[in-house]
Amino acid sequence: MRIRLAIPCIAGAAAMIIAGSALAHHSVSTNYFNYEEAPVELFGTITEIEIRNPHSLITLNVVDSDGVTTEWLAEWSDGNALRRRAVDIDLIKVGDEVTINARRHRRLDHVVYIRDVVLSDGTLVRDCGAGIYRGDEYYATCDEAEAVQGRQDPYFLVP
Repeated sequence: MRIRLAIPCIAGAAAMIIAGSALAHHSVSTNYFNYEEAPVELFGTITEIEIRNPHSLITLNVVDSDGVTTEWLAEWSDGNALRRRAVDIDLIKVGDEVTINARRHRRLDHVVYIRDVVLSDGTLVRDCGAGIYRGDEYYATCDEAEAVQGRQDPYFLVP
C-alpha cells in the first residue's frame, strides 16, 4: 500500500523539478537586445575562454579612452552547437587581442551576447549555422543571408 502511494508522490516531485528547471532556463531574445537595437563593438584582450554547455563564455578586458580597464563577459552558443556547426573556436586563444561584435544585455552592464569575433589578423569567427531571422525572413545559413542581402554582414538590415 505504501509503495502505491510513494510512486505518484515521487513522480509528482520529479515532474515539478523538471518543470522548475525548464522555467529557469533563459533565452537570448529575453535577456539581450536585438543586434539592431543595441549593437556593441568591444576591442580587448581575452582573459578566459570557456567553451561549454549550456553557454560558452569569453571574458575580455577592454581599455577605454581614459585608460580604465573594464572586464566584459561575452556569452555565446553552447559548446556542442559551436562544434557541430564547425565554428573555428580553436582559433580564439587567451591573450589574443580581438574585436567582439555583440548585442547588449537588457539588465546587466558589461555583459553581451556574441555575434562574431574578429581576430587581430582579420579572421572572422562566427556562429550562424542555426539560422538567421531578419524580421519575418529566415535564412538557414550566413551564406544564404549574405547572398540575398548582398552584404558580408547578415545581422544588420540594409537601410
